Amino acid sequence: MIIPFGKFSYHILELCHWRAVTPMLPMQHWNACGILGSICFGGHVMSVSKIAGAALRALFSLIVALVVLSPGLAQEEEDARGVVVNKPEAFDGYTFIAPHFNNIAYVIDNDGRVINEWNIGDFKREIHLLDNGNVLVVRGSPEELDKSLIPLAYEVDGAIVEFTWDGDKVWEYVFRHPHKRHHHGIDVLPNGNILALVWEYHHIDEALALGLDPAVVEATLAGYDHFLPDSIVEIDRANSETVWEWRAWDHLIQDLDEKLPNYGAPAANPQRIDINYEQYLLKSIPTDWSAGPADWMHSNMVNYNPILDQIVISVLRFDEFWIINHGAAAEEADGRASDLLYRWGNPFAYGAGDMVEDRKLFQQHDAQWIEEGLPGAGNILIYNNRNNLVLEHELADDEYSSILEIKLPLREDGSYDWTADAEIVWRYDTGFYSRIISGVQRLPNGNTLITAGVPGRVLEVTPDGEVVWEFLNPVPPDARQWLFRVRKYPADHPGLAGKDLTPGRVLAE
Repeated sequence: MIIPFGKFSYHILELCHWRAVTPMLPMQHWNACGILGSICFGGHVMSVSKIAGAALRALFSLIVALVVLSPGLAQEEEDARGVVVNKPEAFDGYTFIAPHFNNIAYVIDNDGRVINEWNIGDFKREIHLLDNGNVLVVRGSPEELDKSLIPLAYEVDGAIVEFTWDGDKVWEYVFRHPHKRHHHGIDVLPNGNILALVWEYHHIDEALALGLDPAVVEATLAGYDHFLPDSIVEIDRANSETVWEWRAWDHLIQDLDEKLPNYGAPAANPQRIDINYEQYLLKSIPTDWSAGPADWMHSNMVNYNPILDQIVISVLRFDEFWIINHGAAAEEADGRASDLLYRWGNPFAYGAGDMVEDRKLFQQHDAQWIEEGLPGAGNILIYNNRNNLVLEHELADDEYSSILEIKLPLREDGSYDWTADAEIVWRYDTGFYSRIISGVQRLPNGNTLITAGVPGRVLEVTPDGEVVWEFLNPVPPDARQWLFRVRKYPADHPGLAGKDLTPGRVLAE
């Protein structure tokens, strides 16, 4: 619903369009479909609690009254699900969608018509189309995993499953290890192997022995007896064995105890990870997250570059992405040759910058290299959530999530110039927001696909920022319609060869 008022348009925040209210959101982000809400100025959300002046408060009351008296208008907004924008400039392809809290995953065309669907179980992260025409799904484990050491595992994690186009399960991998647990996203390597993120359990005494400051434990880890840094594992799908592993635990530094072998100044050694990074002491992390403060890194995505043989990791709780070398042999992955090759987003994490002025990323997701042959190839693309819970200052009224394309200071030999900063060469930050999850993808025609995860909103924008395709996830109805990330594949993708792509019903409420 839009009401013109001078140079502004006042929007009742359509939670059918912006369904961003979750049990974790603070109360000032009210549910507009429940008649409480926010006002948008020219498309920009402003919390009611921040509107000054009796006149605007009175205007808001009037708008709310209009909504109460006009159920048809509210219904019109609720009905606006599925594909709501489809322009000729949209990339001609097929979009694969795995709603977080729904049993069914879908592939749809640009008109929102269902091409295929899979009943793959509840609690999913994402769905990948493989070259053989099968799909790979990250979902919750089908069995109850041992949580005695890692008690806070997410319900949506634990299993990687391959299904045929017709829905038959042909492969399943569950990371069964008493000290490790798979979580979040994956990447498929050219040889068919899988890169996956893994929590690695360490007792808090082990971390203290490596220089973790007791003051950090007291301030942020009180009541926790464990510490969960991340590892990256490469899984051979042929035999379900781990054939390569990189552990953050092997690359720590601290400046607390000079007698320890990992002693050093973090600012002088950005290639190492400061075990005493004091993010939690900033009081900027919500305490109700299911993984808790022991989830020290909370990495959420891993992506492989076959040309450089390097891996980029999105490390949410450091507000950075890290680049590491995949070329080191498995037995060398615990040495200095496998320290960080580069990092970007928050120099404060290694004592080299100001927490507010120098931080570029805010609980970002889906860091990835733009693939060879695509516009911007070799640059990093990332969804910068700009989670206002981690900002020392609140988000301004015209600030939302943003998409950043970043050119790295890469040398010809594949190393990086630490003295040169990366360059933001493209950004899009107009009127979309998701404080958690979310993703991004560069398409062959130069457009960019954006997944604003919590509202279940998918946008395709041109390089000039025009929205040419938009999808609002309608499933499950009357529930959280989250999308971890969405991928769009071209019609000539080898995985679609020979498939029946006859469109069926429209996916909408």
